Amino acid sequence: MGLIEFLFRRGPRQGLVLALGGGGARGLAHVGVLEVLEEAQIPVAAIAGTSAGAVVGAMWLALGDSQKVLERWEAFLASDFPSQLPDVRLTDEVSSRDNLLLSFAQRLQQGAQVALALHRRGLVEHEDLERAVAFLLPPIPIEALPRPFAAVVTDFATGKAVALTRGDLRKAVAASSAVPGVVPPYNLDGHYVLDGGVVAEVPVEEARTLAPRPVVAVDVGDLPDPSEDPRRITVPRVLLRASVITHARLREALLASADLVIRPEVWGIHWSEFRRLSEAVAAGRKAARACLNRLRALALRKT
Repeated sequence: MGLIEFLFRRGPRQGLVLALGGGGARGLAHVGVLEVLEEAQIPVAAIAGTSAGAVVGAMWLALGDSQKVLERWEAFLASDFPSQLPDVRLTDEVSSRDNLLLSFAQRLQQGAQVALALHRRGLVEHEDLERAVAFLLPPIPIEALPRPFAAVVTDFATGKAVALTRGDLRKAVAASSAVPGVVPPYNLDGHYVLDGGVVAEVPVEEARTLAPRPVVAVDVGDLPDPSEDPRRITVPRVLLRASVITHARLREALLASADLVIRPEVWGIHWSEFRRLSEAVAAGRKAARACLNRLRALALRKT
């Protein structure tokens, strides 16, 4: 570990702590935000990420820069993985594209299997999710990263957010992405945990514990579509919209304590549309550049 890395571990005098939120493909906007920080030479003291935010944040720290992260995602999309993730239509109104990572449920190829799935721990085995994570991340411990990092999960027993800051990086990121009802909870040291987005979709509080620096939150969460016609909303759509509204209100409460909130315009991108990689990254760049002066000021602010 070099001198600069050592000083950052001891407590950086400059820089920002990033809280990268979850949102599936919308989370690719984080790559654009990180690219702008690199160009402006704004130090990143630490990163806390939830779900997609954990994936991108861990990739950036492990691979070294945003270009390598982008190239890795491009390789992922060019691989066989996307073709193995079909859109399993559960009803005319609800498909796998309406539930994060449900497209991994390759075993639900027949409608009758949906009923069987109700008696299972999850639709996707840990191995399925971990293969995708392994494509994106190297097999290293969190402690080997050059900056403090936390993959945020939800404790199944207590319902509290937990920041994973030590141990297997791939396992921590996979656990942060374990969507309820889709991927079974992970057993980490005797505690069952699942997707951090359940209670900390944008992990502002967890980010603040990593380093004594200002926290910049990047919110790529979904918002209710104001153009949706209430007269045409069926039961499944009502349930989905209610979930979106609940999470949007929860995010507002979480974001209130951030020093700055960046909101890339990615609401038109569905969580499953990873092939809109360039569009999401561009939205992240645009949003970060719009508040570049504020980012510079926060990075220089005395603790």
